[in-house]
Parts: sequence; C-alpha cells; structure tokens
Amino acid sequence: MPFVFLALLAAATLPEMMSEAERHLQAERFPQAQSLLEQILERDAKYVEAHYRLGYVLFRQRKLTSARLHLSATVRLAPPAHHARYFLGRIALFENKPLEAISWFQPIAASGETVFDVHSQLAASHAAAGQPLPAIPLLKRALASAPWDGSLYFRLGQLYQQTRRPELARDAFESSRRLKNADQQDVATLMQTATALTAGNRDQARQLSQKILNRSPIDPNALVALGVLYGEAGIAADALLAFERAAATDPAFFQAQYNHGLALLKSGQTPLAIPPLRRAAELLPQSFDANLGLGLALVIEGNYPAAIAPLEKARQADPAHARASSLLATAYLRSQQASQAVPLLRQAATAAPSDSSTALLLVEALNAAEKQEEALQAALAARGRFPSLPQAHLAAAQQFARLGQYQQARPAFEETLRLAPGLPEASLGLADTLQKNGAHPQALDFYRAALSSPSTSLAARLGLARSLGSLRRFAEARDLLEQGLPTHPNDLTLRLELSRVLLRLGLPELAAEQTRQIEALRSGRPQ
Repeated sequence: MPFVFLALLAAATLPEMMSEAERHLQAERFPQAQSLLEQILERDAKYVEAHYRLGYVLFRQRKLTSARLHLSATVRLAPPAHHARYFLGRIALFENKPLEAISWFQPIAASGETVFDVHSQLAASHAAAGQPLPAIPLLKRALASAPWDGSLYFRLGQLYQQTRRPELARDAFESSRRLKNADQQDVATLMQTATALTAGNRDQARQLSQKILNRSPIDPNALVALGVLYGEAGIAADALLAFERAAATDPAFFQAQYNHGLALLKSGQTPLAIPPLRRAAELLPQSFDANLGLGLALVIEGNYPAAIAPLEKARQADPAHARASSLLATAYLRSQQASQAVPLLRQAATAAPSDSSTALLLVEALNAAEKQEEALQAALAARGRFPSLPQAHLAAAQQFARLGQYQQARPAFEETLRLAPGLPEASLGLADTLQKNGAHPQALDFYRAALSSPSTSLAARLGLARSLGSLRRFAEARDLLEQGLPTHPNDLTLRLELSRVLLRLGLPELAAEQTRQIEALRSGRPQ
C-alpha cells in the first residue's frame, strides 16, 4: 500500500474509513473492505457497525469461524441485532447445526421485522432438524414475500409429503411447475412491483402491474402472485381485483379461489366470500386454510350448523390450532351442542392461556351443558388470569348468582361495575342480587340503568316492576309494564306481571283482559 495512502488513512476519521469500507463492500471488493474494517476495530474495538460489516464480509468469503466472532460481538454490544442474528443462523446451517440456527432465526421471525429471507431460512432449519410441521407455515409466510418463487412451493410440497398430506403436496408441486413455466417477463414484473411496493411507491407498482393485467392470454398464476404482493402491502382493493380475475380465469385453480375468498372475507364482504372459499375447500379438501376460512365466514354469518363440517376438517388437519378449536366450539355451542363444545374449549384454553374470549366461552359452554359447579370454577380461573377484564368478573358474578350464592355474587357484580361503569349486564345482575336480599330501594337505580340496553331491557323492566310492587308503588309498576308492551307484545311474563299489578290496583277487569291475552298467546290464537 503506498505510503501517501497509509498516511491519509491514518489521518482519516472512523466514519470516513467506514464510508470507504462500505464502497468496497458494495463493489464486492471483500479483501479491501476486510482490511479497512479490521483497522477500524483496532482503533475502536466496540464499533458495532464495523463488527457487523466485518462479520458479513467474512461470511461472504466463507470464513465462518471469524465471521461468527464478529457477528456475535454485534449481538452482544447492540441487541437484538437481527441482521447479525440472521447471518449467525446462516453459519449454523452451513455447519449443519439446525437447532442452533433455529435459536438465531426464531427471534427475528417473531419480531415481525423484515430481514432478508428469514422465514425461508427458519423453515429450512426446522426441516433439517426433522421438524416438518413448524416449517410449513414459515414457508407460507415466505411465499407471501416472494409469491413468484416456484422453489418455495417445491419445498412446501416436500414437507406435505413428509407429513402425509398427498393432496396438498400435489397442489404445491403443481404450483411450483406453473411458476417455473411462467413467462419470465411476468416474473420480472412481479419482482419490480415488489420493489416498488416495498419503497412505498404505489403508483409505480400499479403502472408496472398493468403489464400483467393487460396481457392476453392472462396468466392466473401471475395474477395470484400480484394479489399476494398487494395484500402484503395492505392495498386490499388491488389485491381483490387481481384475485377476482385469477378466479374467473381458472375456476379450478385452488390458489385463486382461496385467495379471492380470503380477500373478500378480510374486506368485510363475508357473504360474497363464502362461495369461493367453499369452492377452494372442494378443490382441496385437505387444506387447513380453506376449511378454516370457510368455517370462519359461516360463523360470522351465523350459519353455525353449516360451519361445523369445514371446521372439523380444519381441526383434523391441525389438532393443536387453538383458533380452529375455538371456532368449532362456538359453532357447536350456538347449534345447541354444548357437550361437544366443552372439550374443544378446554383444549383451546390450555393451548392459548392468554386468550380471554376462549376462557369466557368455556364458562358459557359449561353452563349450557348444565355443569354449573365446573362453570363457576372456570369463571373464577378466568377472573384470576384476567383481573382487569370486566367480563371475567361478570362471568364469576353471574355464575355465583346461578348457584344462588348471592353474598359472593354482589361484590363480584360491584367490581365489574367499578371496572366498567354502567355495563348493562352487571347493572341487571347487581339489581337482581339486591332484590333477592330484599334490598328493593337500592335495586331500583341499577334496574333503570339496565333498561336502555336491548339485551337487558325486558329482564330489567320485569325486575324493576317487581321491586316497585314490593315497595307498593303499583301505579309506577303498571306504567312501566304497559310501556314495554309495544316492544314485547307476545311476552307472557310481562303480561302476567302486569295482570298481578292490575289486581293489586283493584282493576280486575283489566287484569282479566291480560289473562285472556296470555291464554290466546299460549294457544297460538290470533289476538
């Protein structure tokens, strides 16, 4: 190295030297970059960026032992250092240490940060460790970032073969074949579109994608890949358009039908999502995703009996999936099959202990299955796990009340109202509890608070009328009950309570009229 250059280098600042090393690195002049980075670290052994860049340069030259030292220093000096972790994972894979590679890649994937092809590398690590099941969703995630990559589909097909899912394997291999035979211009366009979307340049991405949308004949594979890119970028309308055209172009293409249905479901167009999701499930009955999506759409639409079959298939495909078990349990519970729901919810609650909705649904299912003591224990467990959640306290309070344990119910209802003032169900429950203890004056305000909610208005009206009657305020009770008749004209309990109040007011003829109305309702005769 010339003396003049050495003198200049000695006088250079560390940022200047780092900039020069970066120029060498970008030009892939790795030995020169290595020399500069080593000199930087001689002057400052804790220069984090120099450690990372030197580790990368050594990795590219396959000097893995030295690369590991500098990348490990990066992680130690500036955690979490996801980019350094990525290359440490790559080194572990090169050295045939898949479990170590998983330990490096896993925190990156969990963080949600985009670091190179980390999902693909983590999938490869799991596969190399003989763990094909966790590798599958990771490869699907990798495909979301590179939907044109046929090699990812090929690897996915191999994993499906290993896990004895031949239908899914055939579909993945077919997708790989399609993409390998795809028009290379379309592939180039997709890659350019991905780059534009990553840079946030939506207009450029749309302009590029017109090359695919306007081509004749149009390729449904390219359309699906384009839709996936738009979906990943959060541009729902463009994604939906691409998937819709792909599904119309090839009705027998599973990926097109599934993604079309999923895009409709995500955009809130649930009724329209059901036909393509059903078609996808018919095309590929082993598909967990298609069956789960169809089941979810049917649950959202309230068609619980129809949701059971696809959700059962989804659960068979992945028995440990808490969301599938919870949705299936919901379908059973709303179809009056609570005993079928209970074991599913127990499993889902164990698999996802932080999911409060599953814990509360288990209480409801146990109660519907007439397992009141178990329901109380489940409610108390939920309250213990979620002490700041009003619904958990409400579930415990309601279960105490169902078992007639009003002394325990009252403070539980009061705590619910402290956490969620005015909650109608808690107001009604506390009012009923006070009424059971003969505290009618205190119950009145809580009943009135529950009158405004459609879910509690009828019960609150009846409870308030009974407390007013116990306080001998019969005229007020009459007005209250008669005000409820236009909204609940066919409710027998409301008319029966009104008949009793009218008798206490000395109005037997009006009471008799209510009795006739009750008899007509019971016999089904028109009024």
